[in-house]
Amino acid sequence: MRKLSKATIASLAALAFVFAAPVFAQTDADQDDAATDQDMGEIEEVVVTGSQIRGAAINDALSVSVIDAQDIESMGFESGGELLQAMPEQGQNFFNDAENISGGVNSARGDIGAFNLRNIGTGNTLVLMNGRRVVNAATYQTEEVGGSFVPVNSANSSVIPLFGVQRVEVLRDGASAIYGADAVAGVVNTVMRNNFEGFTIRGRWTSYDKIPRDTGTAVIEWGDLFNEGRTRVGVFASYYQRDRVNSQDDPKWADSDYRRLVPEDSPWFGNTAFRNNSANSLWGQYDLIRSMRGDPFGLVGRGIVDGSGEFETYPVDDPRCEGGYNIAENVCGNRDGQGTYRYNLNDNRDVSSRLKRWNIYSYLNHEFDNGIEAYGELQWYEAKTNMFRHPSASFTSVRLRVAADNYYNPLGPCGSPNRLPEEVIGPDVPCEGLQMSLDNYRFAEYPRIVDVKGTMVRILGGLRGTFGADWDWDSAVLYSKAKNNETTHNRVSNNLMQEALNDPTSAAYNAFGGGGPTNVERALVDVYRNSKTDLKLIDFKISKAELFNVWGGPVGFLAGAEYRKESFNDDRDPRLDGTITFTDWEGDTYPFVSDVVNSSPTPDNSGSRNVTSLFGELAVPLFDTLDLQLALRYEDFSDVGNTMVPKIAFGWRPLEWFMLRGSWSEAFRAPNLITVNEELVVRNNTRTDYTCQYAADFGGDPDQDTLDCRNNIQRRATGSKDLKPEKSDNTSLGIVLTPLDNLTLTLDFWRIKKKDTIGLFGEENQTLLDLLTRIEAGTGSCGGVEGNPALGRSDIDENEIPFYLAAGICPAGPLDFVNDRYQNLNTRKVEGYDFGVYYDLYTDIGDWSFSWQGSVYTRYDQEPGGAAQVLLDAQNAGTIPANYPVSGFDDLLRMDGNQEKKMNARLRWRKGGWGASVAWFYLSDFYQSSLTLSDGSQWVIPSHDYWNVSADYRFDLWSSESRVRLGINNVSNERAPLADRYFGYFSDAHRDYGRAYYVDLMMSW
Repeated sequence: MRKLSKATIASLAALAFVFAAPVFAQTDADQDDAATDQDMGEIEEVVVTGSQIRGAAINDALSVSVIDAQDIESMGFESGGELLQAMPEQGQNFFNDAENISGGVNSARGDIGAFNLRNIGTGNTLVLMNGRRVVNAATYQTEEVGGSFVPVNSANSSVIPLFGVQRVEVLRDGASAIYGADAVAGVVNTVMRNNFEGFTIRGRWTSYDKIPRDTGTAVIEWGDLFNEGRTRVGVFASYYQRDRVNSQDDPKWADSDYRRLVPEDSPWFGNTAFRNNSANSLWGQYDLIRSMRGDPFGLVGRGIVDGSGEFETYPVDDPRCEGGYNIAENVCGNRDGQGTYRYNLNDNRDVSSRLKRWNIYSYLNHEFDNGIEAYGELQWYEAKTNMFRHPSASFTSVRLRVAADNYYNPLGPCGSPNRLPEEVIGPDVPCEGLQMSLDNYRFAEYPRIVDVKGTMVRILGGLRGTFGADWDWDSAVLYSKAKNNETTHNRVSNNLMQEALNDPTSAAYNAFGGGGPTNVERALVDVYRNSKTDLKLIDFKISKAELFNVWGGPVGFLAGAEYRKESFNDDRDPRLDGTITFTDWEGDTYPFVSDVVNSSPTPDNSGSRNVTSLFGELAVPLFDTLDLQLALRYEDFSDVGNTMVPKIAFGWRPLEWFMLRGSWSEAFRAPNLITVNEELVVRNNTRTDYTCQYAADFGGDPDQDTLDCRNNIQRRATGSKDLKPEKSDNTSLGIVLTPLDNLTLTLDFWRIKKKDTIGLFGEENQTLLDLLTRIEAGTGSCGGVEGNPALGRSDIDENEIPFYLAAGICPAGPLDFVNDRYQNLNTRKVEGYDFGVYYDLYTDIGDWSFSWQGSVYTRYDQEPGGAAQVLLDAQNAGTIPANYPVSGFDDLLRMDGNQEKKMNARLRWRKGGWGASVAWFYLSDFYQSSLTLSDGSQWVIPSHDYWNVSADYRFDLWSSESRVRLGINNVSNERAPLADRYFGYFSDAHRDYGRAYYVDLMMSW
């Protein structure tokens, strides 16, 4: 750990008595905290998520983590996303602002976070509230599964309220037999309070040490009992506001060229991989359309263009202007080959958006005279975000053209005030001017600004009661809808920009102004994405805690049925969905080209499915020391068939202080509605063409001064109704030791084997297959070498051919597109173990509580098959260089955020009105695969840890029970380790905001 600053030392001194408080009280059995605060309300019996049978003895044997209200209080979390990120079981969050900064309108933006237990992938965690499903977020995005990106969706962690929560239960096991589809990695169930009495107001203010961000939270809680306690009503409302975090707020982020941060003694020092600024800027490259063979206009001989008819522009004080010519007062030109003027992508873009969030949860329960209880829930959520993003650059496959008579064309028509003088360009440039295309150009006059409004409403009504000989029944109807309305300002229309480039008047777009007035406003448009998801559900369950007796006691029984309808609708802007089309100069149009610069065409998309479920569960105490759980569920999907999955779990306690527990189950995840219903969708993603890369590395152009091997490549994919559900085998075996009444030790080994994982082979893998074909063919007969037929290439530039031949492969033109298709890939295996230590101590100097939990992964791989295995065999044989990654297959442990260890520890102390806490969070190292060197050396992103501390005092004020809490998060101001990403850190796994201080005030009556 770095040496602490004076400010940190002073802060720690002020909180010298801070010793305690777990960040979560994560337990493996029902726990009632004797010190439950009065302002928290009375805690009811804990019903563990692992079983739907209330009071079943098997609950003690299930690997369930419980995070109660006190833990959330002591941690000072402000959102469900923060709580989720701290869980050891949670993997990477791919739905975050910093990571999604690069994507177009196809990334999920706004106030959104995703559940990803066991790091096995978004969509493999079932999310419940009070035991029933939470609707998926309205928006979805793509996540790498296999070798490319596949649509995924998840419940939004931001809609889970933290205030009013009684506890959060995390079942660390497959649970499809209990709850149905998607519970492959486990279940997260948020249980809300339903018997709160009193009125509470509270406020929290947070300020960061090194960045100009403040956040604020205001909460109101009210609950009461009526009709002699038979009617319970409660409302929990919160408002949260945070400032944006901009790239210019910290020197680390302010310049996207991160080579300056790489140590000089590192093998990666000077590596262009960390050069994350862009070759596309307002100082562009321009390619004449006419052939320069024979120098027909004398421009090559005069140094105006190179032999291919290309020239570049720079600020007039740039050294690369030497030997060039002036185009405008502040702009010079020079033939291509001087190097592009690179653009700082972090000149003005947000690491995190500005946010306002409202969350209201209310309940109404009433017990009738006949013993039947009616219960109802209403939740409303709304969030608004505003975010600055970098300006757009055209895809390399869609280059706009500057008309020969464009008003600002330096090689424009005779008589134009902007045509270069004859003494510069000579007498042979025709009077009609010369047409050219924009290359390495960015419409950088204005940043893109994204406004997102997200809403969610959840309405539930149910009845429960008892009939006959102690039979319990429960039935409810649920309706929930999520909506996301996103508008991106300052996008550029291809149609409108091409019109502006064709304009012969001074109102034309000036592509040679170098940041001066350009008239770009005439081509700016707003682009929207409106999406929504719906969930309708009705269920009925009957259960009996004592169906009959066996040797060990009464057998618990539950049976039920559920019907649900899930739907989604994704409405894209007319300029994206083909309503307004753009046709480029090659004749390409929708569905391969959109009218929005830098955005892939995307059709409107919608789909729905009906699911019918039948399920049953038995809790069997075979002996006094041995309990079993048997469960079976059948689900029938209207679009992808049906499935039946079982579960068996046991808990054996031969000694009072020792328990052995284990389970085996099958789980499943149905193909999500997007992968089933999506029409032909093309995505332009920045990818490396490894055939080109091989020519550069081994043909004499390692810095790619001539070749350009990393570009926007179009991937063409379609949904498929032939996709099969992913099925998994889940096993676990663990022990629970309680050598003392107040000490519990747990250790659980677990394994998930998921078959038929839905993914894609991937664009870069396809180029590796193309490279292997060309290496094996050699250069003896290049006319007969076709390479990989899944790739679409354009004609190669003659200047590039020698590099391919020197590398020993046949030339390949620039890569335009890759045909790929969603498919069921081979098996994905994830294995590891969880541990926990929980210790409570009651002394004269206060009550102490300590806990330490962690998840350790011992295996994470995606089995290769077919072409992927061919590539890996070729790489192992040395045919393909080791630093050309076969993406998404083979061993994925420690690769790109798939961490090996995630832990936290915490200590909490309380005496009278005083309390304090300290918490530690740890994430182990991993490597970034894209930085692997040719000798196999890996760029390791080191382990990262930080400490949070807080102290509070409780007192009476104005007849209220009041509390003030002071806290410091990340007390030593640890920063995220360096990575080759948009803001210099791996934002799917780390945060990089540094130290923060907060004060939290609460008053309860």
